[in-house]
Amino acid sequence: MIKLFKRRYMLSAIVIGTAYALLQLAFTIYNAVSNGEGNHLFDFYGDKIVSYLLATGAAAGFGVTNDMKTLIELLSTFGNFYEKAYASASLLFLAFVCTAVLSVLSSYALPKTV
Repeated sequence: MIKLFKRRYMLSAIVIGTAYALLQLAFTIYNAVSNGEGNHLFDFYGDKIVSYLLATGAAAGFGVTNDMKTLIELLSTFGNFYEKAYASASLLFLAFVCTAVLSVLSSYALPKTV
């Protein structure tokens, strides 16, 4: 039951992170076209929340993959499956690192505009 929750949590972290990135893209294009100032508070708080969500999603992905691998270690046919699971969790961790860097950059831009 817990493993199912962890897999769903990782999937929801991916979906929410992707939706946030697309929303940020739309806002950035709109601000570039309209020569607006933008909403820097939304960028600041959104980056913080999404970066923590991505980090916990990556941790859940690594955890459930490790738990499942030790549970079914006798069957060697699932080796490729676990490599793919580790790869997806690694990509989610990379997304967290990129969002954390953007979070730091948006925190530097915040005092200049607010």
